Amino acid sequence: MTKIKLNNVKLINSLQHISFTKAAPKLISGLLLVLLCLSISEGFGQNRRKSNRRARLEAAKRDNLQKIQEINKIIEKTEQKKEVSVGKLNAIGERINKQSRQIDIISENQQLLENEAQELSRVTTELSGNLEKLKAEYAKMIFASAKTSNKFNKLSFLFSSANFNQLVRRYKYLQQYSEAREKQAVLIQKVRTELLAEQVKVLQKKQEQASVLREKITETQSLQVLKGKQSDVVSQLSQKEKALKNQLASNKQAVERLENMIARIVEREIKRSQERERNSRSSNAGKSNKSESSNKSIAMTAEESKLATSFSALRGRMPWPVGSGFISDHFGVHRHPVLKGIKTNNNGVDIQTSAGNDVKVVYDGIVQSVVSIPGANMIVAVQHGDYFTVYSKLSNVNVSTGQKIHSGQKIGVVATDNDGTSEINFQVWKNFDKINPENWLRGR
Repeated sequence: MTKIKLNNVKLINSLQHISFTKAAPKLISGLLLVLLCLSISEGFGQNRRKSNRRARLEAAKRDNLQKIQEINKIIEKTEQKKEVSVGKLNAIGERINKQSRQIDIISENQQLLENEAQELSRVTTELSGNLEKLKAEYAKMIFASAKTSNKFNKLSFLFSSANFNQLVRRYKYLQQYSEAREKQAVLIQKVRTELLAEQVKVLQKKQEQASVLREKITETQSLQVLKGKQSDVVSQLSQKEKALKNQLASNKQAVERLENMIARIVEREIKRSQERERNSRSSNAGKSNKSESSNKSIAMTAEESKLATSFSALRGRMPWPVGSGFISDHFGVHRHPVLKGIKTNNNGVDIQTSAGNDVKVVYDGIVQSVVSIPGANMIVAVQHGDYFTVYSKLSNVNVSTGQKIHSGQKIGVVATDNDGTSEINFQVWKNFDKINPENWLRGR
């Protein structure tokens, strides 16, 4: 895109006041050519930046659409059951979030198009003005040339020179003047072509704006439909308050059993590490002044310490235990999505996903427990030095206690409950401390 800035226009205006001396024609054409080249170069630079921004928007849009398709599959699965469920409500809520994100992306693209349209209009106006200025300058050159031709015949102009050197200079002047007119004509044609190209771009941009506006209207209408569906589900669930409270009590018991199980595993591993440490000190009596480890942390070997250090480096880039899905219940204490005045606590995060998806360990480690707890299905606890990751609500577990496993290895399949909800609970512990997995999982 050719863009001639306002300061460039002012410079072109100033050329009108240059007297047509021997060097004027060459100076005018040269400056105009330089300005045009600079404008074209500047336009290319801005085009690259806008293209990069547009590419990022398109990538974000594609990524968000993929997530919407995944959530739609999850919703379809929950809708196979006639009864509404909290799982279905969570899926619709996440679908609304992604729909809102899609509208935000479209709005950003809409603003980008608006800015581009305004810039194109500005450039078109400038080009039109510059074309008129170039024509005016060319007319002056022709007029000056005509006046010269009327007063002096070219031959008499040359042969009336006082000496040979003056004759050569006059000859060069006439030659340069002729070349300047030709360059000015070429420059006019070039600007005229640029102007026509920009006018076409303006029309294309308006068509793009209209298309994006239609898309935004469609997505906004879809959002309103989803919000209506969400309200209906909340209304139906509110009528099942007793059943929800019973389910909540059952879930609470399962959470307490799971928490106690993990605490026992950590305590057991601390005792084992302390016993190992005492045996090491006994066999090396007098050779080490190393103090006994705390009762609240594992005394690690060099290998375990290395594993824990590398595990801690996963913060913010830890792979997800399932290939697709979204966080349906967050870490910590928060309000129940339906029951008023009721709060729930999650020691990890619930990740809702598609039925039958594989569950994979997030890092190298040793399986410390494979058990079944009512309300939590099958559970796998994996040790990574003094860190532990816990995967519950599984079916068809593929590993066993004491087994060494590697990052990305399949440990089971996500279980699906009677409501058609497929989700796992994922927890991260460091000794007895519970850690928010959302701070560790990579962005999705």
